[in-house]
Amino acid sequence: MLGALAGRRVIFVVGKGGVGKSTVATALAVAFAEEGKRVLLTQLESSRRLAEFLDLPTNDAGMVEALPNLCVLTVDGESALSEYLGLVLPVRRVQKMVVESKLYHHFVAAAPGLKELMTVGKIWYEEQLVVQGRRKWDVIVVDAPATGHVLQCLRMPSAAAEAFGPGLVRREAQKVMELLADPERTAVCPVTTAEEMPVTETTEMYHQLRDRLRMPLGVLFVNRVHTAPLAPDAVPAAPDGASPLVADVLRCAREEAGWAAINRRYLDRLHEAVPMPTVLLPFLFAEEFGLAEVRALMANARRQLAPEPGREFA
Repeated sequence: MLGALAGRRVIFVVGKGGVGKSTVATALAVAFAEEGKRVLLTQLESSRRLAEFLDLPTNDAGMVEALPNLCVLTVDGESALSEYLGLVLPVRRVQKMVVESKLYHHFVAAAPGLKELMTVGKIWYEEQLVVQGRRKWDVIVVDAPATGHVLQCLRMPSAAAEAFGPGLVRREAQKVMELLADPERTAVCPVTTAEEMPVTETTEMYHQLRDRLRMPLGVLFVNRVHTAPLAPDAVPAAPDGASPLVADVLRCAREEAGWAAINRRYLDRLHEAVPMPTVLLPFLFAEEFGLAEVRALMANARRQLAPEPGREFA
């Protein structure tokens, strides 16, 4: 049903902080899981919103089964490195000595980019896992940190491959690079809102992803889009003697029309600067925003993502 992303095994959901990355990542993960796929939703930084959506008891590192077919994992570079050492140092006592040593912690803290490299490496590792003759995960959805940090993470494999000579580190980094650049397996889905700063940052990120990192792009999600049939100036003012209710309704109508006008202006700029398949997610008026609202957004997105002959995205 998510036709535009069909077949992609690793989906990075990226964007400026506060635009709704966790909402979109959760929506995608739940949608794939409800299609019967085995889904791993990973977060590279703990997200309070994601924990609230899925009613998770904690946001600590470690894998949690949140829904049928859907597990959640918080990945951080230091624990990923510790797990990697567990693979190459099979004697648990030796691994424990290394991980608990002061020298190890000084090295992890000081080595530039090591945590970022191990974080992306952990995603590659999960993508490779095979259980009982089949891939453990059909889809891995990555709820990425804010733009600057995620670009740093995604750059690290190529930086490591260039920095290290022939050997283990270069070979491992090249495997991760192959995954990140493979359009059959990977897609990057930016999330933004149709406002000035998010659109500017999304445009810059789009060029970084396309031109410098050469990563395959998926779908652009524009979150919290307002629509209104009237321009703000066309909404009448409350007449003299109008009840407070009428005055409030007209005030809200002008405000909504104002947001709709702002969104239209920046959507035009976005369509011109970021020529990607685009899904518009409506602003939902809800007292509490939970999993029901996330599912409602995904149902809307599904209609836009469903392949139809001759249909083009927004």
